[in-house]
Order: sequence, then structure tokens, then C-alpha cells
Amino acid sequence: MNKILALWAIPRSTSTAFETMMRERGDFLVLDEPFGLYFYYSEERRCDRYKEAESNPAYNFQPLFQDLINKAQNQSVFIKDMGRFIYDRADEAFLSHFNHSFLIRDPAKALPSLFAGWPDFSLSETAYAELYQLFEATKAFLGKVPPLIDSDDLVQKPEATVKAYCDAVGIPFMPQALKWQPKVRSEILQWEGCWHTYLQSSQGFKEKEKKNYVRIEDNDHLKQAYEYCLPYYQKLYEHRLRIN
Repeated sequence: MNKILALWAIPRSTSTAFETMMRERGDFLVLDEPFGLYFYYSEERRCDRYKEAESNPAYNFQPLFQDLINKAQNQSVFIKDMGRFIYDRADEAFLSHFNHSFLIRDPAKALPSLFAGWPDFSLSETAYAELYQLFEATKAFLGKVPPLIDSDDLVQKPEATVKAYCDAVGIPFMPQALKWQPKVRSEILQWEGCWHTYLQSSQGFKEKEKKNYVRIEDNDHLKQAYEYCLPYYQKLYEHRLRIN
């Protein structure tokens, strides 16, 4: 069985752009947040964000996980997912099925973007603490630091960052995958809201122009979230791949 290449991330971290790049490669079956179906829509759902949606037993953890394993039997599989969805399921049996990698972003940039979509977000929905726990569990399981990239490097030095990532996870670097055509992407439309409007008009990795987001210093909820997330981000940032 091929190990599933997983990019574990936080929300609003350029992770779906990275997923788009992986689709452009053409050598992986690419899946968008499969464990989100378990987390939000299964009979075992762990969050009531979409509590009005009918639960689906096919999205329960074990059948969903087994389906991923089955898909990886005869093809290379890449998933982009949130560490929050599975950090408490990450025992050795689970971790052994993946080639792990991580993506982080400065909460000063990620949180205002999250607030724009979910002004009522909980601290858990920021997902920094959970990603840190998953990272530590993965590091202990592997006996080494798993590859971790930072969003600023990805948008400021995309070619060097993606090449370093490919080298770290053991796949060939394909520079042609760094550019794509803007279009509506049905494969990422399972989530409500306007999370990916910018991506669908993009043509590659690029630092976004700042929107008129609420500033952290002007909002008590954002200030509390920033103070909560920053220590986890700083600990993870120490382990990032250094990009020249």
C-alpha cells in the first residue's frame, strides 16, 4: 500500500491553493478535507457548526478512513485536511498510514480572514492547538520532525518552498504545477460560504492584497484568539523548512 501523503493545516492558511497545485501535478488522486465529512456530517460528528445538516453513516470515522486506505491501494493519494479533525484519533495505527506534512500561517493573517467568514468562531475552530498536538504526536511517532512549511514562504517564495517540500516528502518537483487557470472548482465546494472565492480567480501562489478585514487590535474576540494561538504558532514555526 502507498502511504497517503497528507498536508495537515489550519483554516485560512493557503492550504487549498496548495491542494490546487497538487491537482495540477496530475500524479495524485487529490482529496479535499475528507475527515471534515466525519467531523461535521457523520453520526459521530464532533462539532455542531453544521448541526442542521442530516448525518450520514458513510461519513463515520471507520468507513471513511477505510475508504481512504482502499483508494491508496493502487494509486498515489494526497489529502489536504485540518489537523483539528483528527488530532484525537492520531494513534500509531492511524499515523502509520500517512506520509505527514504540515502547513501553518501567522495568526495575525489567518484570524482576521477566519473572522470574516465565521465572526462567531470558537478558539477550537482556530485549530492551532490541535495542529500542534498532532504535530507533536507525529514527531514522536516518526522519531523526527515531519516537514512543515509556513504560508508566508509559500506565497513569497513559491518555487523554492514547493521544491523544498517535495524533497522533504520524497516526490518529484514539478515546476509547471505552480501555475493554474482560474475557474470554479467543484471539488472544493463541499463547504458553505465564500472561503475559496479568491482561489477560483487565482493563477498561482501569490500574497493576497489585504482586504478590509477587522483588525485584531480593534476586536476583543480577535485579540483573545490571537493571544491563544500565537504560542502554538511560534512553537511550530521553529520547525519550519528553511527556505533560501
